Amino acid sequence: MSTESKKDAVSTEAKKEAEIKSEECEKVVMMACCPEGENAERLKEKVLMRIGEGLEGRSNVVMTRLNDEDLKQIDALVEVEAFKSRSEAAAFFINEGIQARKDLFQKVMPAVDQIRELKKQAKKSIRRE
Repeated sequence: MSTESKKDAVSTEAKKEAEIKSEECEKVVMMACCPEGENAERLKEKVLMRIGEGLEGRSNVVMTRLNDEDLKQIDALVEVEAFKSRSEAAAFFINEGIQARKDLFQKVMPAVDQIRELKKQAKKSIRRE
């Protein structure tokens, strides 16, 4: 086998390995992101679109503690470059959780607004005394 043929064979093998790695990465992302029964392709597109947009405007910092299993999942997604960082992955999944439970927030927010107003009134009454 000539040197050129060997180079072509190595190049072809490298491409095959890259394809396999890409497929494995995609499987990891799908296992981490896809609830059972949900259309995986649709969710994949949603994840990729959300990763590419919407996270740029993040300016608030939130510190959090994760259990080992959750951190392992986040790190897997960062490792396969589905996300640039743990922070970006966490922000994405927090947003997904909020969006998935919009109904809860719609129920709670009126009570939160009332609590805030009562606190404001209480502070005013304390200042008067």
